[in-house]
Amino acid sequence: MLQPTDFLKYPSANAQDEKWGLVCTTVGTQNVKPHAPYPVAIHPTDYNFTNNGRVLDEYQLVYITEGEGFFQSSSCEMTRVEAGTILLLFPGERHLYYPNPDTGWNEMWVGFRGAQVDTTIRNFFSRKTPMLKVGVRESIVGLYNKIISYSMDDIRGTQQVIAGVIFHLLGRVYYEQINYTNRGNKNTDKINQAQMLLRENIATKLSPADIAARLSMSYSLLRSLFKTITGVSMSTYQQQLKLNLAKELLTTSSKNISEIACETGFESVSRFCCFFKQHMNITASDFRTRNGILHKTGLHYPEEEEYV
Repeated sequence: MLQPTDFLKYPSANAQDEKWGLVCTTVGTQNVKPHAPYPVAIHPTDYNFTNNGRVLDEYQLVYITEGEGFFQSSSCEMTRVEAGTILLLFPGERHLYYPNPDTGWNEMWVGFRGAQVDTTIRNFFSRKTPMLKVGVRESIVGLYNKIISYSMDDIRGTQQVIAGVIFHLLGRVYYEQINYTNRGNKNTDKINQAQMLLRENIATKLSPADIAARLSMSYSLLRSLFKTITGVSMSTYQQQLKLNLAKELLTTSSKNISEIACETGFESVSRFCCFFKQHMNITASDFRTRNGILHKTGLHYPEEEEYV
């Protein structure tokens, strides 16, 4: 069953897009709860599993960011999948994967095909090693989220922009995979997971103590490791996330101050405005006036009230 945070998209591609050498066929993210049915039943017929698995006519990168499960393919026997693993699915290769019913899992995926990417895959990846251990990396999650964001437009040029991000993703996966064994630090994975949870829950009241519990760590250990590995405290990192999101919304959207305060997790507009001015030394409305896209194009935002 789809959760509120789940996303599925099958971007359209025309003959001109195909000439680019890489087109995106699908992108999405899904939070599979323990004992929930899997996979969801709303995929197109070509993407559904049978008892013997399935065969696709495209590549897919399936990223497991939380939980665990199992994977097998024509070239790989049944193997346990841990969080921080990317499953590389090959066209024409029968495969089957699913979460452990006791844990569920969180997955992100992107599908793609094209003559240009065939060469890259052939030279740097293998059907015999389709499970790529990269760890839980916020940088990789960010690339998936970029593809999701671009896919929402579905206008001319979208496929070309997404193609660039997919090539970036492939490069990042290759880099992380070949260096993962040398890095060998589970603490780094834990902190990356903590960063992801903070980013995904900007607008909620998920506390650092809650995050520690979800990662099966003591709060004191998480707090200490976070500062050691990132160089900043969790509260400072959380504030920076809120500030960055606020600046993005102020400059790229027509949402009013009240809506932005809510999306950045503030209980009141006045608290948001005080926070923004304290960190930027400028009011949110003045920041928008100087940097907002709509103002640069001569358009106007809805009426908004500045709180001080």
